[in-house]
Amino acid sequence: MKLDKNGPLTLTYQVTEILRNRILTECSPGDRLPPEKDLVVEFDVSVMTVKNAMDNLVKEGLVYRRRGKGTFIAEKKISSETSKLKSATDLFNQYGMKSNVEILDFKVEPVGVFHANLLGCPDTELVYKLVRMRMLDDEPFSYETNYLKKSIFPDLERNYTDGSLYACMENKYGVIPSRSEEVYKAVLLGPIMAKALGQDKDDAALAMKSKVFDQYGRLISIEESVYRSDKFELKVVASANQTESERLIVNDGELGS
Repeated sequence: MKLDKNGPLTLTYQVTEILRNRILTECSPGDRLPPEKDLVVEFDVSVMTVKNAMDNLVKEGLVYRRRGKGTFIAEKKISSETSKLKSATDLFNQYGMKSNVEILDFKVEPVGVFHANLLGCPDTELVYKLVRMRMLDDEPFSYETNYLKKSIFPDLERNYTDGSLYACMENKYGVIPSRSEEVYKAVLLGPIMAKALGQDKDDAALAMKSKVFDQYGRLISIEESVYRSDKFELKVVASANQTESERLIVNDGELGS
């Protein structure tokens, strides 16, 4: 993969991402990585850039160094502190609600500049754009768009047909969504989105943008969703040492049960 030396992402970040993807998709535990001097030539970057990238991979536990022998692929294992993200399907089941998704659009396309910057890849890289309408008790609940790297999820269009996308990631690809970074914003619905969600124009809604990371800390998906505000709220529990957030489903003004 060619580096973008004029883009906003540092060379160290780009080399780290390329090597991480290579390790997770092409290598086996115990394999020896090429010497750093060979990687310097391959990527046409400085020795320090490659060293910093390798240091990142060592810190992540993906590789380990053996003095005088080189750098090797570590056993692929999930940290005991890593937990799976709860999918929307699991969350709804917890509240005793029936949910299903309708796929509105599912295609392969170049990622584009904006999402490339978020995913840390060239804007020509191919991604799956998956657009779904999530129904809750037979009513529209959210309009969801996912951008997923084709290189991480080959043949996704054949492997995912409905239900939990996270379950498909785990069962078909061994990729476990383990952490997300989410930003929510209050918005007013335009006419097209209002009609899709069964709402009126200018009704209030919550828009969410999220980065999803797997058990190895790899960024695997960008999610953009719009939720009906009468069926969704966000509860934040804060303490002196940490902040935790919990999604809550709201039905007719009361918590679902």
